[in-house]
Amino acid sequence: MLTKSIHSYSWPSGSSSLPIPLASLGSIAYLIAKNINQLKNLRFPTPASMVAALAIDVSLHAGRLAYQFNVANQESRDRAEMLAWRLLNLRKKHEYVRVVGHSLGCRHIVEACTLMDAKERPDSIHLCAPALVAPDIIDQIRKNTGGLGRLNTAIYYSEKDLTLGILLRAILGGQQAIGEIGLPDKVGQDKDWLDPSVKIMNVSKSLGGFYIGAHTDYANKFHYFAHPS
Repeated sequence: MLTKSIHSYSWPSGSSSLPIPLASLGSIAYLIAKNINQLKNLRFPTPASMVAALAIDVSLHAGRLAYQFNVANQESRDRAEMLAWRLLNLRKKHEYVRVVGHSLGCRHIVEACTLMDAKERPDSIHLCAPALVAPDIIDQIRKNTGGLGRLNTAIYYSEKDLTLGILLRAILGGQQAIGEIGLPDKVGQDKDWLDPSVKIMNVSKSLGGFYIGAHTDYANKFHYFAHPS
């Protein structure tokens, strides 16, 4: 959130952190330790053992993400009023308020803004890799609603984001997050459903890497693709 100053906002979203490949590293460490005194006979991990270790890592990460998602889902609602008051306070202090959220934080922003009068909301809202499905936000960005932000709403997504594309999809029972596929072309039979103040942008070309890299790279690359609002 910024005008001439930047304000950070922390909330208990499930303690996001970069997953360390415990099983993969453990497999390598075990083999090295076992053969440290027999360097001539040092055996490296076989492809099969590494595939198995990687599968364990993915399972561990999926479990962590599921826990984080469930915590964030609950906290985003429970603390929505707190964030709404924080945003109202910023509105009183600053002429222009811009809010930038990422992943699970986007859900918290949507919940908070839903509680606010349209004229009191932040001027512009930027949602990066939102861990939301379309029904979570459609009613807030339909035509004639004015969008989520008072003036502008920008939503950034990337099909390269495998954190949302694989792990979160499993948690959501097969549904795909907006942060992976963007918004639907039509809602019901209505193709012209999106409010003109809402911009949806595929930022895949600006993000580096796949899997965790793409999902977390928004922080480093936001200035390259940010909508000027």
